[in-house]
Order: sequence, then C-alpha cells, then structure tokens
Amino acid sequence: MAFEDSFDELDQMLLAKSTDYEKMRATVLKMRQTHELARMLGPALDNLYASIAHGHRKALAYLEAGDIEAAKREMAGAVSWLVRRFQGLSPLALSKVPKVVEELREANQLAERSEVLREALKTQSYDIHAP
Repeated sequence: MAFEDSFDELDQMLLAKSTDYEKMRATVLKMRQTHELARMLGPALDNLYASIAHGHRKALAYLEAGDIEAAKREMAGAVSWLVRRFQGLSPLALSKVPKVVEELREANQLAERSEVLREALKTQSYDIHAP
C-alpha cells in the first residue's frame, strides 16, 4: 500500500541520515495526499458497507416471509446498481478495479440466464435509502 511504502521510504532515508530534503518533502507530500484520500473515503466506505448490509437484510426479510420474487428483485437491483455504477468507465479506470471487472463480467453472464436481472438492468433504480 502506498501509505506504508511512503513511511518505509521516509524511515529508510532517516536511518541513512539522508540530506535529500527534496525527496523527503516529496515523500511527505505523497503521504499527506494518501492520508487525505483515506480521510475522504471513510464516509464513502461507511455508506457502501451500510448499503450492502441493507440490501442483504431486505432480501433476507423477503426470503423469511416466503416472498422469493421480492428477494430476487432486491438482489437483482443490487447487481444492476453495480453495473450502472461502473458502466461507461474508461479501460484505464476499470484497470484499477479488477475485482469489480470480474463481477461485471459475471453479472453480464448471469443476465443472459436471469430474466429478473435483465429487467432490473433495464428499468430498476437501486436506492439504498428506500424502505
């Protein structure tokens, strides 16, 4: 990870009693940028994890109530959200999220067999705040 690498790099320079202050400043700047990115991602990750749990909880409630079709629609909505979120990204952007790319490939394959997913991909908007 970049943050740990930067710490290690700075630590090595300090241990070697380096006088390359420009390189040290550049390393500290990289650490600040990484820290800022992590700080901004905190709330986004909170929302992401909560939305995942929310969708699974709703699907589980539908299954426990015996409403398999509603559970299928809920899960299809979650998958369609992922597809919509990442469709149209450049190959460069997608190269940074290989696990998402794999899930997109799997979602497209599943859509070939799943009518409910095909329908969700056409029409459904997935709102994590919906009741």
